[in-house]
Amino acid sequence: MMTAAASGRPSKREAIIDTAERLFADRGYDATSTALIAHEAGVPTGLVFYHFATKLDLLLAIVHERPTPGEVLRTAARGRSVHRRLRAVVSSMAEELERNRAARIIVFREAQARPEIAERAAELFDEATTTVAEILSGADDVVAEPDRVRTAADLIVSRVFLDIIALGQADTATKRHAAMIDLIEESLTTPHAE
Repeated sequence: MMTAAASGRPSKREAIIDTAERLFADRGYDATSTALIAHEAGVPTGLVFYHFATKLDLLLAIVHERPTPGEVLRTAARGRSVHRRLRAVVSSMAEELERNRAARIIVFREAQARPEIAERAAELFDEATTTVAEILSGADDVVAEPDRVRTAADLIVSRVFLDIIALGQADTATKRHAAMIDLIEESLTTPHAE
């Protein structure tokens, strides 16, 4: 007997998560009933509750089970120079955020009202910032102190997230960030007097 994963089709649980993610992003968490999720996923309502005790558990599954920015960014450390790494990080982050835009919109929106989601949002931002700082620190031409590198990473993560999720401007992320990349490169590769 062939399993759902072996056949290339998502499991019922994955179908519920995918459907809930789309509906929560489009309509909002509070405006989306579990009955609507079940209907759109093509499953009985009871199956939603079989996999997720509450609607909040379903929301938390979406937030916790999608790839984290750090996982994606670790593959972006291409090139030896700060400039190449900055371009790769901005491009990879923009692509990841756009690919998982619905989940990120949910985190952004629901963090305002739900402490569990706010906590996860803080974890995701910290992980992304730490990963970007590690990538930049590994460049051959970086001379900046770790605090300056961390601040640069925080700026990158915040700005790219804002552009992609809050403003919906994925198509121009790398071009729009050229000046930011140049400024950060100069800041990290030029010795600064304290």
